Amino acid sequence: MPNLLPDYLPWIHPAGRLIWATLLTFAGLAIVFALIKRPFLQRPFSNRVGIALFFVIPVVGYIIAILIPDDANISNWSLDAIIVDLVLLALFAHTMLMIMSRKPRDPNQETTWTECYLGALGVFALMALAYAVVPSEWLNYANAYLQWGDSTKFIFRSTEDMLWILPWHWPFDFNFPALRDIVVTGIYIALLGLNLKMWVMWQKRNEIREAPAPVEGAPARRSRFGRPLRAKA
Repeated sequence: MPNLLPDYLPWIHPAGRLIWATLLTFAGLAIVFALIKRPFLQRPFSNRVGIALFFVIPVVGYIIAILIPDDANISNWSLDAIIVDLVLLALFAHTMLMIMSRKPRDPNQETTWTECYLGALGVFALMALAYAVVPSEWLNYANAYLQWGDSTKFIFRSTEDMLWILPWHWPFDFNFPALRDIVVTGIYIALLGLNLKMWVMWQKRNEIREAPAPVEGAPARRSRFGRPLRAKA
């Protein structure tokens, strides 16, 4: 299987699993945000065509990959890898289109057992990526490639001057394992805050904000030409 990431920078391939886990997490979050928002696009095809495209897109990509010579590449990045990445991007874009152009759902409609099962499965997969895979892959990348697991390497020590110019010493030692753990802690804090925010948004997704009632005696709203605006019924 070809490496699906380019090698423009030396750290990309060693961080491959971290990059893919992060991309999958952001893709899952984007899908959830799209489900929270009301549909606002007009679907340019029928539901059957939309479902069929989920199978047609990979088949078209596979046919194109067969027709391209095996030794074709662009800057040490094989065209097969580019095709796979484009197919994945096309599937994600088509998924977002299907969600944002879906039929509006009646809030009073009862959820089916299948919908609950699929929703719980998706939430479990997304939380496993966010809270397990991404932090774990960051630790693996920091230890194996960045060599931040060596407790003998320090960013600064208590015997050094602060900022290397001030006459005071640092109050503590700060090594690379501590920096690695601070980064992974920041990942957990950011994802937990986003998790709580999305829970609230999901619970309020069907709420409709009513316009405030007009106040008697309040000045009438006027257009940019100075004319009073007529209130809608």
